[in-house]
Amino acid sequence: MSRPFLETEQKALEINLDDDIYGSFAEIGAGQEVARHFFQVGAAAGTIAKTMSAYDKVVSDNIYGQEAKGRYVCESRLYKMLDHEYALMQSRLRTDRPDTNFFVFADTV
Repeated sequence: MSRPFLETEQKALEINLDDDIYGSFAEIGAGQEVARHFFQVGAAAGTIAKTMSAYDKVVSDNIYGQEAKGRYVCESRLYKMLDHEYALMQSRLRTDRPDTNFFVFADTV
């Protein structure tokens, strides 16, 4: 049995309407193209705690730390972003939202 094909907007709306999911988006270099979909379909206030974008390399380094090889589009940078943002979600919101499934989405382009 095949699953129906869902457009990006439909997927974003389904996530936005799920009260148990709450998180943040961190996008470096390419703007906030992924987070944009969640805002455009509506009901994002129940899903998105935070979005952030760092275009400047110095700003990015101050948030996530420098990479050993000076690269920004690399797996180690992505993991730093995910770890940092998830730790912030936990420290800032876990007490007020003990039953919420937190997520963090990060990309760097």
